[in-house]
Amino acid sequence: MKITLFLLFFSLTLSYGTTAYEKRSTSLEVKTIYEFSYWIDEDGQANVQQASGVLENSFFKANDSDHVNFAITDSVVWLAFNIQPEKTIQYLSPGNESTIWQAALYTKDSLGKYRRLSSYDHLKATSEYLPFRTLGIPLSNTGTGDYLLRLSARRHRNYILKTGGLSEMTSYLIQKEIIPVAFIAFMLCIFIYNIFLFVSTKDRVFIPYLVYVLFILFAVPFHGGYVLFSTAWMWQGVPFYTVWTSIGYLSGGLFALLYLDLGRTAPRFAKIIIFLMLILVIVVPVLDASLMVPIGTMAKIVSIASLLFNLNLWGASVYVWIKGLANAQFYATGWLFAISSMVLFILSTNGVIPYNSFVEQSFYYGFAIEAVLFAFALGDRMNVLKKEKRALEVEHVNYITEQNRLLAKQSFMNSHLLRAPLSRIMGLTNLLKYTNSREENDHFVDLVEQSTVEMDDIAKKMSAMLEEHGYLDEYQEDFEEVKQSIYRDLKKGKGNP
Repeated sequence: MKITLFLLFFSLTLSYGTTAYEKRSTSLEVKTIYEFSYWIDEDGQANVQQASGVLENSFFKANDSDHVNFAITDSVVWLAFNIQPEKTIQYLSPGNESTIWQAALYTKDSLGKYRRLSSYDHLKATSEYLPFRTLGIPLSNTGTGDYLLRLSARRHRNYILKTGGLSEMTSYLIQKEIIPVAFIAFMLCIFIYNIFLFVSTKDRVFIPYLVYVLFILFAVPFHGGYVLFSTAWMWQGVPFYTVWTSIGYLSGGLFALLYLDLGRTAPRFAKIIIFLMLILVIVVPVLDASLMVPIGTMAKIVSIASLLFNLNLWGASVYVWIKGLANAQFYATGWLFAISSMVLFILSTNGVIPYNSFVEQSFYYGFAIEAVLFAFALGDRMNVLKKEKRALEVEHVNYITEQNRLLAKQSFMNSHLLRAPLSRIMGLTNLLKYTNSREENDHFVDLVEQSTVEMDDIAKKMSAMLEEHGYLDEYQEDFEEVKQSIYRDLKKGKGNP
């Protein structure tokens, strides 16, 4: 609990510091464009002349905040704004790589016509823009200052327009990318550390966890705007997007099933999780690849199935924690942070809650804390397994000690207690061979009888000792094998001279 409170305090402090720094940086350096309008090109086929005509006919909608939100079905949008030319070249930053697939900036010339100033494609490297994952477009220092910006993407997204000179924009973009770079470096450390633990422990639960860490190392920055690498098939709205993202559901689900031992501790939850995992890993990619389901409907299916999947993972961990599995507390707390950050991110990109730097970066905070707590969970699992192994070793030593003690008793009874009446019987038998009076023979026979009764009593006590410790029932097959071996040895002994 202390660790959880510390991580919560640390994340809030870091996010507050980052937000404060961004506010200071924004107010003193880059500027936010508040006055702009937008138009959704529903079929995505309009050219700049058509878009300018729509603008002149006042069909562009005025924006009433510092950012604008678009749905996944709004694949092409046009933004209209004015930036007065300055002596030095200014730069425009509308968003990051995952929210801008293609962009085209048009400026109005002295004749009132819009001409293309620059174009951008996230899959094609170019030296025209600033070398960051967040787009920085150079503006013209001539003309009227009126611009039309065509943005194309296929996901729920927010756009916020920032402008500034080269040094100001560079400082802003560096600050914007500090968190994802730090997140990637941190997750690499977590991955390498757990690789060593896996090699030393050979515990199979590390396998899905390591795959999951690699997945979120790439997927969280990818969806947050910092794309490490990509090709056309990896982006949302393309059939293969749900194929590679299913790796996260598969590895996360398997890790939960193995770590929490849900097949034994919560079989109902295990069945539900496996069912949802099959939907997200098999059914959803097949539907997506078939192109039979509209993209908006597909997005809703994925969102609902993903939410149910994550809530069941968290619910299962809480359930087994309440049932007494102590190390489930780390998993439950870690997954709570991850779900909270996902909910904030989804709500903000869908325009349900306000979009700000904390919400934008919460994705990184939530999954970083989740990874730390999962590492603690695996460490705690190792400690539990070590204690269980130690307990088994102590139990085994005690068992061996008890066996040795029983063997010592058996040896003493064989060599002393059982041997004594046997020796008397042998001696009395020898005496009976000689001619004696009837009274002496009767006396010797009585003594032999007493010795045989004593031997029988000792044999029964020896058998009772074995039965008392459960050896006769537990090792019945072994005793039978030993008995047959003794008979074979005795038969062999009869033939020896």
